[in-house]
Amino acid sequence: MHKIPFLLAALGVGGTVALQPILNAEVARRLGTPVVAAFLSIMVSFLLCSLYVVFTRPTIQWAAIAAMPWYLWIGGTIGFLFVIGSILIAPTLGAATLFGAIIAGQMMVATLIDWTGLGGYEGHGFDPMRIVAIVLVLAGVLIFQRSA
Repeated sequence: MHKIPFLLAALGVGGTVALQPILNAEVARRLGTPVVAAFLSIMVSFLLCSLYVVFTRPTIQWAAIAAMPWYLWIGGTIGFLFVIGSILIAPTLGAATLFGAIIAGQMMVATLIDWTGLGGYEGHGFDPMRIVAIVLVLAGVLIFQRSA
């Protein structure tokens, strides 16, 4: 029961994320370049994060930031790849197929993360039903693609 608010929040976030590639692709179309559209999208995110930091004043541990291993910075790279990739792919695949494929990819990697305990997550046993779920999502992607 205590997870329901989090599931609802995730659904809401997912709904807004589905809009991002469509909006960014339109910016790219109007400007004639996906890279500038990605730059503007990420700049808006940066500005909003900056405002959040200014107004909430969290403690920034600069020494801890400087001591972080290099691979922890890959998260920002993944964000860039998501934004630029979705700008380029969304106009061709459409929103439903794009996100079906994204979700299938996320489920595959998340299953490996859960199975191995990567990143300090509590490892979960390998469950064949998770593979069935991934196959069903992939089947949904194929159905969306065929109907388009």
